[in-house]
Amino acid sequence: MSMKSKLTPWLIGGILIMVTGFILYKPVIDYLTTQSAKPKGFIGRVMTKIWSSYFKDLSKWSFTHVDLDKHNTILDVGFDGGANIKYIKEHNVASTVYGVDISEEAIKTATEVNQKHVDSGEVILSLGDVADLQFEDEIFDLIVATQTHIYWDDLKKGLSECHKVLKENGILLITSEIDKIEYHLSEYINSDDFVSLLYAIGYKEVNLKVSNKYVAFICTK
Repeated sequence: MSMKSKLTPWLIGGILIMVTGFILYKPVIDYLTTQSAKPKGFIGRVMTKIWSSYFKDLSKWSFTHVDLDKHNTILDVGFDGGANIKYIKEHNVASTVYGVDISEEAIKTATEVNQKHVDSGEVILSLGDVADLQFEDEIFDLIVATQTHIYWDDLKKGLSECHKVLKENGILLITSEIDKIEYHLSEYINSDDFVSLLYAIGYKEVNLKVSNKYVAFICTK
Protein backbone atom coordinates (compact mmCIF):
# COMPACT_ATOMS: atom_id res chain seq x y z
CA MET A 1 0.00 0.00 0.00
CA SER A 2 1.38 3.39 -0.95
CA MET A 3 1.93 6.19 1.53
CA LYS A 4 -0.81 8.13 -0.23
CA SER A 5 -3.38 5.35 0.25
CA LYS A 6 -2.39 5.02 3.94
CA LEU A 7 -2.95 8.74 4.52
CA THR A 8 -6.31 8.90 2.76
CA PRO A 9 -8.44 7.46 5.62
CA TRP A 10 -6.79 9.86 8.06
CA LEU A 11 -7.40 12.74 5.69
CA ILE A 12 -11.05 11.80 5.21
CA GLY A 13 -11.46 11.40 8.97
CA GLY A 14 -9.95 14.80 9.62
CA ILE A 15 -12.26 16.45 7.10
CA LEU A 16 -15.30 14.77 8.66
CA ILE A 17 -14.29 15.99 12.12
CA MET A 18 -13.86 19.55 10.86
CA VAL A 19 -17.20 19.51 9.01
CA THR A 20 -19.00 18.07 12.04
CA GLY A 21 -17.36 20.66 14.26
CA PHE A 22 -18.50 23.47 11.97
CA ILE A 23 -22.07 22.14 11.85
CA LEU A 24 -22.20 22.08 15.64
CA TYR A 25 -20.29 25.35 16.03
CA LYS A 26 -22.37 27.53 13.72
CA PRO A 27 -25.68 27.14 15.61
CA VAL A 28 -23.88 28.11 18.83
CA ILE A 29 -22.49 31.25 17.18
CA ASP A 30 -25.91 32.09 15.73
CA TYR A 31 -27.52 31.62 19.14
CA LEU A 32 -24.98 33.83 20.90
CA THR A 33 -25.37 36.48 18.18
CA THR A 34 -29.12 36.47 18.73
CA GLN A 35 -28.60 36.77 22.47
CA SER A 36 -26.22 39.69 21.92
CA ALA A 37 -28.84 41.48 19.85
CA LYS A 38 -31.73 40.69 22.21
CA PRO A 39 -30.79 38.97 25.49
CA LYS A 40 -33.57 36.66 26.60
CA GLY A 41 -34.13 34.21 29.43
CA PHE A 42 -31.51 32.91 31.84
CA ILE A 43 -28.70 32.91 29.26
CA GLY A 44 -29.64 36.42 28.19
CA ARG A 45 -29.53 37.62 31.79
CA VAL A 46 -26.07 36.11 32.22
CA MET A 47 -24.89 37.76 29.00
CA THR A 48 -26.08 41.21 30.09
CA LYS A 49 -24.00 40.86 33.24
CA ILE A 50 -20.97 39.77 31.19
CA TRP A 51 -21.39 42.65 28.72
CA SER A 52 -21.72 45.13 31.58
CA SER A 53 -18.16 44.27 32.57
CA TYR A 54 -16.81 43.57 29.08
CA PHE A 55 -17.75 46.97 27.67
CA LYS A 56 -16.14 49.06 30.41
CA ASP A 57 -13.06 49.84 28.31
CA LEU A 58 -15.16 50.67 25.25
CA SER A 59 -17.38 52.91 27.38
CA LYS A 60 -14.39 54.80 28.75
CA TRP A 61 -12.92 55.25 25.28
CA SER A 62 -16.29 56.32 23.87
CA PHE A 63 -16.76 59.11 26.38
CA THR A 64 -13.36 60.65 25.68
CA HIS A 65 -15.01 62.08 22.55
CA VAL A 66 -17.69 64.13 24.32
CA ASP A 67 -17.80 66.50 27.28
CA LEU A 68 -20.36 64.88 29.56
CA ASP A 69 -20.67 68.02 31.69
CA LYS A 70 -22.28 69.80 28.74
CA HIS A 71 -25.02 67.20 28.28
CA ASN A 72 -27.60 66.83 31.01
CA THR A 73 -30.40 65.05 29.16
CA ILE A 74 -28.98 61.85 27.77
CA LEU A 75 -30.37 58.77 26.04
CA ASP A 76 -28.54 55.43 25.96
CA VAL A 77 -29.88 53.30 23.11
CA GLY A 78 -29.38 49.58 23.65
CA PHE A 79 -27.96 50.01 27.16
CA ASP A 80 -27.68 46.24 27.75
CA GLY A 81 -26.05 45.70 31.17
CA GLY A 82 -26.07 49.41 32.08
CA ALA A 83 -22.31 50.06 32.02
CA ASN A 84 -22.67 53.28 30.00
CA ILE A 85 -25.35 54.63 32.30
CA LYS A 86 -23.24 53.91 35.36
CA TYR A 87 -20.27 55.71 33.78
CA ILE A 88 -22.39 58.72 32.83
CA LYS A 89 -23.80 59.14 36.33
CA GLU A 90 -20.34 58.83 37.86
CA HIS A 91 -19.05 61.66 35.65
CA ASN A 92 -22.11 63.90 35.44
CA VAL A 93 -24.13 63.76 38.64
CA ALA A 94 -26.59 66.38 37.36
CA SER A 95 -27.60 64.35 34.31
CA THR A 96 -30.92 62.67 33.73
CA VAL A 97 -30.26 59.49 31.77
CA TYR A 98 -32.91 57.68 29.79
CA GLY A 99 -32.35 54.21 28.44
CA VAL A 100 -34.21 52.19 25.84
CA ASP A 101 -33.57 48.53 25.05
CA ILE A 102 -35.55 45.75 23.38
CA SER A 103 -34.56 43.24 26.08
CA GLU A 104 -36.37 42.82 29.39
CA GLU A 105 -33.27 41.07 30.75
CA ALA A 106 -31.22 44.17 29.95
CA ILE A 107 -33.64 46.29 31.95
CA LYS A 108 -33.36 43.95 34.95
CA THR A 109 -29.54 43.96 34.91
CA ALA A 110 -29.18 47.70 34.21
CA THR A 111 -31.64 48.47 37.01
CA GLU A 112 -29.57 46.45 39.46
CA VAL A 113 -26.35 48.15 38.32
CA ASN A 114 -27.89 51.62 38.65
CA GLN A 115 -30.44 50.95 41.41
CA LYS A 116 -29.78 54.13 43.41
CA HIS A 117 -30.30 56.40 40.41
CA VAL A 118 -33.31 54.44 39.17
CA ASP A 119 -34.92 54.85 42.59
CA SER A 120 -34.21 58.60 42.59
CA GLY A 121 -35.63 59.06 39.10
CA GLU A 122 -32.31 60.21 37.64
CA VAL A 123 -32.18 57.07 35.47
CA ILE A 124 -35.31 56.09 33.55
CA LEU A 125 -35.25 52.77 31.68
CA SER A 126 -37.85 51.57 29.21
CA LEU A 127 -38.53 48.70 26.85
CA GLY A 128 -38.56 49.84 23.24
CA ASP A 129 -37.10 49.84 19.75
CA VAL A 130 -34.77 52.49 18.34
CA ALA A 131 -36.86 52.42 15.16
CA ASP A 132 -39.82 53.82 17.12
CA LEU A 133 -38.57 56.03 19.95
CA GLN A 134 -41.38 57.12 22.25
CA PHE A 135 -39.98 60.52 23.22
CA GLU A 136 -40.79 64.12 22.39
CA ASP A 137 -38.93 65.67 19.46
CA GLU A 138 -35.67 67.50 20.25
CA ILE A 139 -35.46 66.46 23.90
CA PHE A 140 -31.93 65.03 24.26
CA ASP A 141 -28.56 66.77 24.41
CA LEU A 142 -26.71 63.52 23.80
CA ILE A 143 -27.61 60.08 22.50
CA VAL A 144 -25.21 57.19 23.05
CA ALA A 145 -25.21 53.97 21.04
CA THR A 146 -22.39 51.68 22.13
CA GLN A 147 -21.92 48.48 20.13
CA THR A 148 -25.62 48.37 19.34
CA HIS A 149 -26.24 49.89 15.89
CA ILE A 150 -24.78 46.74 14.32
CA TYR A 151 -27.86 44.84 15.55
CA TRP A 152 -30.60 47.31 14.58
CA ASP A 153 -33.21 45.74 12.30
CA ASP A 154 -33.71 49.02 10.43
CA LEU A 155 -30.49 51.02 10.65
CA LYS A 156 -31.67 54.01 8.63
CA LYS A 157 -34.91 54.30 10.59
CA GLY A 158 -33.04 54.06 13.90
CA LEU A 159 -30.60 56.79 12.90
CA SER A 160 -33.51 58.97 11.74
CA GLU A 161 -35.35 58.45 15.03
CA CYS A 162 -32.23 59.48 16.95
CA HIS A 163 -31.99 62.60 14.78
CA LYS A 164 -35.63 63.43 15.51
CA VAL A 165 -35.31 63.33 19.31
CA LEU A 166 -31.97 65.18 19.41
CA LYS A 167 -31.92 68.89 20.22
CA GLU A 168 -30.43 71.27 17.67
CA ASN A 169 -26.62 70.92 18.00
CA GLY A 170 -27.14 67.76 20.03
CA ILE A 171 -24.77 64.83 19.53
CA LEU A 172 -25.28 61.21 18.58
CA LEU A 173 -22.26 59.18 19.70
CA ILE A 174 -21.99 55.80 17.96
CA THR A 175 -19.10 53.54 18.96
CA SER A 176 -18.23 49.92 18.31
CA GLU A 177 -15.45 47.41 18.04
CA ILE A 178 -14.25 47.49 14.45
CA ASP A 179 -14.32 43.73 13.96
CA LYS A 180 -17.96 43.58 15.09
CA ILE A 181 -18.92 46.00 12.31
CA GLU A 182 -17.02 43.87 9.81
CA TYR A 183 -18.95 40.79 10.99
CA HIS A 184 -22.46 42.15 11.59
CA LEU A 185 -22.66 45.18 9.27
CA SER A 186 -20.52 44.24 6.29
CA GLU A 187 -22.12 46.81 3.98
CA TYR A 188 -20.51 49.51 6.11
CA ILE A 189 -17.03 48.04 6.54
CA ASN A 190 -15.85 51.24 4.85
CA SER A 191 -16.49 53.92 7.48
CA ASP A 192 -16.81 56.57 4.78
CA ASP A 193 -19.96 54.83 3.53
CA PHE A 194 -21.50 55.02 7.00
CA VAL A 195 -20.50 58.68 7.33
CA SER A 196 -22.26 59.35 4.00
CA LEU A 197 -25.40 57.67 5.32
CA LEU A 198 -25.35 59.87 8.44
CA TYR A 199 -25.06 63.02 6.33
CA ALA A 200 -27.89 61.83 4.09
CA ILE A 201 -30.13 61.39 7.14
CA GLY A 202 -29.50 65.00 8.15
CA TYR A 203 -26.61 65.20 10.59
CA LYS A 204 -24.75 68.41 9.78
CA GLU A 205 -21.33 67.27 11.01
CA VAL A 206 -19.82 63.81 11.48
CA ASN A 207 -16.38 63.29 13.01
CA LEU A 208 -14.72 59.91 12.72
CA LYS A 209 -12.30 58.63 15.38
CA VAL A 210 -10.45 55.32 15.13
CA SER A 211 -8.23 53.44 17.56
CA ASN A 212 -6.60 50.06 17.04
CA LYS A 213 -9.82 48.28 18.12
CA TYR A 214 -12.62 50.83 18.19
CA VAL A 215 -14.36 53.30 15.91
CA ALA A 216 -16.45 56.32 16.92
CA PHE A 217 -18.85 58.46 14.90
CA ILE A 218 -19.57 61.80 16.59
CA CYS A 219 -22.64 63.15 14.83
CA THR A 220 -23.95 66.68 15.40
CA LYS A 221 -27.53 67.60 14.50
